[in-house]
Amino acid sequence: MTDLLAKLKAGRDALGTVEVNGVKLGLRILVEQDYQEAGLAADALLAEHNTELSLSNSEVFEAEKTIQLIARAAVDPANKQPVFPTADEARSTLARHDKDRIIEKYLEHEKKFSPSYRTLSDEEFDALIEEVKKNPETTRLNDLSGDLLRRLTATLASQLSSLQKDSGSSS
Repeated sequence: MTDLLAKLKAGRDALGTVEVNGVKLGLRILVEQDYQEAGLAADALLAEHNTELSLSNSEVFEAEKTIQLIARAAVDPANKQPVFPTADEARSTLARHDKDRIIEKYLEHEKKFSPSYRTLSDEEFDALIEEVKKNPETTRLNDLSGDLLRRLTATLASQLSSLQKDSGSSS
């Protein structure tokens, strides 16, 4: 594995925790593959019942996708092994309020370790810009989401363009 790939993967190793019925669960950061597989599994559930996604069954689709994501995210904090061998196991174990609590804690955890421009305050974003200006090699960039990296790039390019116009440079 290349050094760059290792750095990219490092951000997903952070574990969050949630307590459900007195049991502490670990929450791993999900990657794009997890989201794709969860969406496909939710689609498969609809296909299994000879139906397609519609307004009338969208809640079923979202509930299935959520349980699929929980089954992938919930791990034993001691060894990082999955708590639920299958989504069926998660579905038959968790009450609705447990599921809601887990997904709420997961989203809080994900927000901390994969911030997006939608969750970063203006002050935090300005501080990030200053950090990147001082140290363009900052490892903090490794953990940022694609949308935040796009916003950061556009902001820095706009600032550079303004500086060039102010100084009379066109390159």
